[in-house]
Amino acid sequence: MSSGKKLRLARLFRDGKALIVALDHGRRHGPIKGIEDMRATLRMVLEGSPDAVMMTPALIEKYWEMLPGTFIVARIDGTGTVRSLDETDDRLISSVERAVRLGADAVSIMVYPGSRNESALWEKLATVVEQAELLGVPVMAEVVPKQPGFPSVDSDVVAYGARIAAELGADIVKTIYTENFSEVVRKTPVPVVVLGASKAPLLEVLRRVENAVRAGAAGAAIGRNIFQHSSPGLVVKALMSVIHRGAPASEVMEELGLKEDPVM
Repeated sequence: MSSGKKLRLARLFRDGKALIVALDHGRRHGPIKGIEDMRATLRMVLEGSPDAVMMTPALIEKYWEMLPGTFIVARIDGTGTVRSLDETDDRLISSVERAVRLGADAVSIMVYPGSRNESALWEKLATVVEQAELLGVPVMAEVVPKQPGFPSVDSDVVAYGARIAAELGADIVKTIYTENFSEVVRKTPVPVVVLGASKAPLLEVLRRVENAVRAGAAGAAIGRNIFQHSSPGLVVKALMSVIHRGAPASEVMEELGLKEDPVM
């Protein structure tokens, strides 16, 4: 591993853990609630001082003046939209070089084990890893098992996808939290962060992250459960406390005066 990649990973995982706020949903879902006005959302998110944000290269370029001092993960794929014929057909929308030129410190791509596009997606990961290695840039693989290969998801299925991603060169794996998550972490030789999934009660989200960190996760990469809350900055602070201080979820909500929003 190059010194550049080591330095970037050390900046992200300053104490071995990190919170990445995912703001890349527009490339897949369009202007969903919470990201219609990205400038306003980004401002509120940054008030919570997360470890990193994840955005598409185009929006990194558009909002660069808000991002000095922030670790930036560029989402460099995104052709599989929620209204496309096959949302797992997720191809590249940017090279690693372009993302780095625009200010990215790391890049991220999607892989859907079990989908009909699985082989092409693994090939995409391997290609990106090779590009990124030349520039000393970490790669995060977001690994989400899908039908028809996996009608249901458990720790064995998640570990299968996470381990293959690591074997193909991913430096970080973002994936689904399951029971026995410690087994996923044990079998994956790179940092594993849990994704936030669909909108859920905040206490449930915080407890999921709390349990994941206790099981050995290196943190979380969460989007909708932050930017669709009425107080995104406070949610960021809550997650940072859970991840970095090991604070109990219920205690953090009380400390910050956080209230539950209606679940959409």
